[in-house]
Amino acid sequence: MRGVRVVDFCSNIAGPMGSMILAQLGADVIAVESPRGDDSRSYGTDVVHRYVGAGKRGVVLDLKQPDGVTAALDLIASADVVLQSMRPGVADRIGIGRDAARGVNPSVLYYDVNAFGTGPLGRDRPGYDPLVQAFSGIMEMNGHDGTPPTRCAPSVVDLGTGQWVAMGVLGALLARARGETVDDLETSLVDTAFSLVAYQATNALVSGRRPPRAGSGNPIAAPYECFRTSDGWLLLAAPSQRLWERAARALGLSGLVDDPRYATVADRTRHRDALADTITAVTRTRTVAEWVERLAAEGVPSGTVNGLEEAVTSDVAAERGTFLDSADPGSPVPLVRLPWLADGAPLPWRRPAPGLGEHTREVLTELGYAAERIDVLHDAGAVASGGPTTTREST
Repeated sequence: MRGVRVVDFCSNIAGPMGSMILAQLGADVIAVESPRGDDSRSYGTDVVHRYVGAGKRGVVLDLKQPDGVTAALDLIASADVVLQSMRPGVADRIGIGRDAARGVNPSVLYYDVNAFGTGPLGRDRPGYDPLVQAFSGIMEMNGHDGTPPTRCAPSVVDLGTGQWVAMGVLGALLARARGETVDDLETSLVDTAFSLVAYQATNALVSGRRPPRAGSGNPIAAPYECFRTSDGWLLLAAPSQRLWERAARALGLSGLVDDPRYATVADRTRHRDALADTITAVTRTRTVAEWVERLAAEGVPSGTVNGLEEAVTSDVAAERGTFLDSADPGSPVPLVRLPWLADGAPLPWRRPAPGLGEHTREVLTELGYAAERIDVLHDAGAVASGGPTTTREST
C-alpha cells in the first residue's frame, strides 16, 4: 500500500485498529487528534494506544476552530482514504463530512465508522463495545445459567470492526484499480456484532428462541467444552460422531455410545448437561496432562485451559513469534504482531504510536504550509505539536 495516504479522524479502538492494519501494510496513515488527545491515551494502560496507534503519524487539529477545519480539509485533499467515526451528523456540522471532503477531493474514498448506523433509530445511540455486546445478545449468550450477562472480555466488536474497516478499504482500492466505482463505505459496530453471531442470529430469527447460555461450550455440539480435572481444566472437543466415539473410549465410557440420549450430535446437545456431569465425574480422577495424553492417543482434540500469562509465555507463542518489538527506541515494548506471515516473515512494526501532535509540523510542511503560517496556527491554538509519547508504566 505504499503511496496510499489515509487520513484518520477516528477515536478509541475500532477505527484506529483498522487504520493501524493499513499502516502496517505500508499506507501513510495520519491520525488526527484533538488538543486533549484521543481517549485511548488515558486508559488504564498505555498499551492500547501503543497498539492501535502503531505505524502512524500523528497531528493535532482543533476542529472547533475554522483554521483547524481548513487544515483538516487540506489534509483530506491530499488523501486517498478518509476514515471518521464521529457521531452521526458531527462531521457534516463541523465541515469535514462526505460532501465537504468531496468538495476538495472528488475521488477520495470516504469511510464512515459508527455505532448503530446513521438512520433515525440508530444515530443517537451511544456506541461503546460493551453496549453493543449487550444490545446484540452477545452478553446473554456468554456465561453459565444463573449468572449475570457476561461480556466477552476482549473488545471483540471494536477489534472486529477494525478488521472490517481494513478489509473494506483494501477491497475498495482493489475494485477501483479494476475500474469499478466505490466512493463510500460504512461499517457499524452493530453490524460487526451480528456478523460474530451470524448462525446463532439466523436461528434466533427463524425460531424466535434465545440461544442457551454457552458457558465454555457450544450450543450446536457436545461434548465440546471444559471439564474439571484433578489439577485444572481440560477442553475436550468432540463435536462429530467419530470423535465422540473415540472420546468415550478414551474416557472409559464406551457404554454411553449406545445410550439413546447420546446417539447423535443433536441428542448429545439436547442432553449436554447430563453428559457433562457424567464426563466430569471421570475427568476429576486424573490430571489435565494425563487426559490430554489419553485423548491424543485416540485422536481426540483436547488441551489445557491456560491463563493469559501462561499462553503468552508458551512454546507455541515463542515459535510463532507472537510478539515483536514496537520499534520505539525510547521505550521498547513487545506488541502482538498482526496475524500474517508474508513469505515466511511477520510484518515488522513500522514506527511506534505517535506522541500527541508529534508530526503536526512535519505534515503541515508537506502540505505546503510555510513555517510562519504554522507558527501562527500554533499561537491561535488551531494546531498543536509535541514530541514522542512519554511512556507510563504498562499494566
